Amino acid sequence: MKTLIIGGGIAGSTLAHALRRYGHDATVAEARGSHRDTGGAFLYLAPNGINALRAIGLGDVPSATGGFEAAGMDFYNARGRRIAELDGSDDLERYGAHGMVLRRARLHGELAERAQAEGAEFLFDARVVELRTQPDGIEATFADGRALTADVVIGADGIWSTVRRLTWPDAPEPSYGGIVDCGSWTEADLPDTTGQQMYFGHRAFFGYTVKDRVAYWFTNLPRRDEPDRHELADLDQDAWMAGIRRLHENDPAPIRAILDAAEHSLGAWPLYDMPSLETWHTARTCLIGDAAHAVSPSTGQGASLAIEDAAVLAHWMQQESEPRAVFEGFTADRKARAEKIVRFGRQIGARKVSSAAGSLFRDLTLGMFLRMGGKATAEQYGYQYAYRVPEQQPPSSTVDPGAPDV
Repeated sequence: MKTLIIGGGIAGSTLAHALRRYGHDATVAEARGSHRDTGGAFLYLAPNGINALRAIGLGDVPSATGGFEAAGMDFYNARGRRIAELDGSDDLERYGAHGMVLRRARLHGELAERAQAEGAEFLFDARVVELRTQPDGIEATFADGRALTADVVIGADGIWSTVRRLTWPDAPEPSYGGIVDCGSWTEADLPDTTGQQMYFGHRAFFGYTVKDRVAYWFTNLPRRDEPDRHELADLDQDAWMAGIRRLHENDPAPIRAILDAAEHSLGAWPLYDMPSLETWHTARTCLIGDAAHAVSPSTGQGASLAIEDAAVLAHWMQQESEPRAVFEGFTADRKARAEKIVRFGRQIGARKVSSAAGSLFRDLTLGMFLRMGGKATAEQYGYQYAYRVPEQQPPSSTVDPGAPDV
């Protein structure tokens, strides 16, 4: 089956690698000019994401890209009192893997280069503008006039998916959630943390983890009006960081120490809620990753679900020769799981909103909420991808973990 993947991010690159391992043709069309031109700060890859990478021959990627283990979360209120914890000390025993923190650009670059090493073709500056279904395939036309025909097209092009818009013009659009996310990493005179440290600050939510005196931090900034798509693309870093420091000026000492040391944010990203889609596929087109089911960063599951999607879809392409049967099998395996995690993320996100009465209620009930959510967390982390691609020695890492991201 000749597959054209629109979007060369985490989902698209992982799928291309898995398809090539199975012996299928895979072409990736990426709108950016390079697989390294991705931006972003860092992400958490949960145990289920680590296990999915292992199943498709990419188990060494997190370590090769400088990732480090992070287990569990500690939650604090605005006065610095710990109000709840999510214990991750037995993650390895329960799930077969620890979660890991990784720099997004390194992970993305390594996945793309592994896919290319397997023989996947990458086309850059390739922005799709039209999809036309034909009797024996589907034709994609790009903004520069190029046209490609494939058996199937996979939309791995994120929450603002062009494939979704072209295929389902009446599909619901993402809705702005009232929060702008930003973050980076910076040297900080703080001890290493076992897990992630989460603070419900007076005016904004803040999270961090420390490894080797480097703090990986993020903050969720409340903003009622939706930013313009290009407004946050070129920040005045001095003014931006000054505003963040003001929001957290009365918050606990670790937050202030990190922000005093931080010179910049690696970007700012409005957070959106993705409504559930009636279907993810047609006879020859299918969505995966954020294009199908964008999840709140609060779940820590975005990248892991994208990798799972890629692994499962590659399996179904190996099992079935007719595209519709492939996509029906894939969505039967994936849709309910992904949408349940999306709903869980909405519940978590709602608890980040601060108010005097709401904060008191949250402080009293968060521990109970996390205990009740323990089953959901176990379902998320305990997912095991049941099929493995053919064994093959992966190539040596092409990413220098010590090199700076660009």
